[in-house]
Amino acid sequence: MEPATWGFIGTIVGTIVGASASIYTTYLNGKNTASIQNKSEAFKREELFREFQRDNYLKLQEIIPKIIRLTNLLLLEDKENYRKTREWQKASVNSENDNNLMNELRKLSIYTERVDNTDLREELKKIKTKAGKVLMTSSWSESDLIMSDLIKNDYDRIMENLGIELRKNYKN
Repeated sequence: MEPATWGFIGTIVGTIVGASASIYTTYLNGKNTASIQNKSEAFKREELFREFQRDNYLKLQEIIPKIIRLTNLLLLEDKENYRKTREWQKASVNSENDNNLMNELRKLSIYTERVDNTDLREELKKIKTKAGKVLMTSSWSESDLIMSDLIKNDYDRIMENLGIELRKNYKN
């Protein structure tokens, strides 16, 4: 073959190789860009979720002491009413405290269902149940026993576990 033909074939092959390399480079760049974007979006979603959980845990840390305090106030009021009437939990209690307790228990239910950790969610449900039981017992001693357990055991444990979950959300 003539040198001009070889030159022409070389030019064609060079063009094809160059175009192929350019197309492949563009493909790789697009693939990497898509991968980076997907990772970035996944990170943003994860961070939004963690922020949501942190906010939820902080709200729970505020609600639980309020519930304990209001439950204890209503229990003390029940005891005072018992001293006067000799009937356990028959007299009406301070409606403001009672309404506030119901509102805080409702908030606890709402925030509990938002907790991702199943074990912690179950613990929170137990706290709510116990707080409700304190004010629906058949005797002073039964209420005292439940309230004592709520304060001495459940409160510290749930606050500790909420702290653990909060720290987990800040570390990662």
